[in-house]
Amino acid sequence: MKGSMGQIVKYVLMLGIGVLLFGLAMRAVDDPEALWNDMRSASGWSIAASFAMGYLAIVSRGMRWLILLEPLGHTPRMGNSIHAVAFSYFSNTFVPRSGELARCGALNQTDGIPVDELFGTVISERVVDFVLLFLLTGVALISNMDSFLAFSASFDLPGGGPIPWLIAAAVLGMAGVAVVWFRREALSQVPFFAKVFAFLGGIGRGLVSVRHMRRKWAFLAHTVFIWTMYFLMAYVVFLGIDALEGLTAGQALFVMMAGGFGMVLPSPGGIGSYQLAVQYAFVALGFGEVLGLATANVIWATQTGMIITMGGIGYLFLLAAGFKKGKAEEVAPSAS
Repeated sequence: MKGSMGQIVKYVLMLGIGVLLFGLAMRAVDDPEALWNDMRSASGWSIAASFAMGYLAIVSRGMRWLILLEPLGHTPRMGNSIHAVAFSYFSNTFVPRSGELARCGALNQTDGIPVDELFGTVISERVVDFVLLFLLTGVALISNMDSFLAFSASFDLPGGGPIPWLIAAAVLGMAGVAVVWFRREALSQVPFFAKVFAFLGGIGRGLVSVRHMRRKWAFLAHTVFIWTMYFLMAYVVFLGIDALEGLTAGQALFVMMAGGFGMVLPSPGGIGSYQLAVQYAFVALGFGEVLGLATANVIWATQTGMIITMGGIGYLFLLAAGFKKGKAEEVAPSAS
């Protein structure tokens, strides 16, 4: 009972964070009609294409998961793997950070694969995605550095703007890494640093496991395809809004990465955090706050609708597959 109450309180707090962030994004809207008009200006074809590309990324994730399971001797049905991934997104929409365990539990029920082995493969793929996320973020920042610095300069910072602070942060960060490296044996006795070192070690093992998998090129191809779909499912919406006609591919990548980090914050389905991050990214690029919020709302609504629809369908398929497996297991002993 206490555990259930704790989960409820945690969810309410997360939802409160999302509502607060959405309210901060809405502060820029003096004319709700203008916001609504910008949202309605998105063409139907761009929304349909974004919906399809979002689901194609899920399909590719399900197929990529099969490649990670092969070395462990497991060959689940492709449909079950894809539906489990879709269900994980569905679960995350309502209970943040629950998706990884949800999809492992689903595939355990349909194909009998141990949850701990499934979770290990999920960590490996998350490591690869984590590294790619930061690489793409670096590309997005470098290609839009002028806009980023101009936007940062708009904040009132002591010491003459953002550059001295960025240099100071970089120097302090490198010094901190050096100290931790040379003192790593002593620091490993401290519980906090022990967890950090274990996490970093897991990243290293995850990357090494990818290098030694049987179909590593297929895995990498799926990874590239997934992130290409992530980019295109936002970019097609930009193309479908006339006011964003001058947006370049590099600027679109900048907005996409900002939105990606917004989704990391613990609000259900990224509500509020995604809108605020995308809105700030558009302002940094010289676009209006209302247009940025309208675009974020269209993308968020499209992808949330896709996740709920396809995740719900996936859940029904998983229920049917689990029921079929249970009936087969009942028949097998009686037959013997």
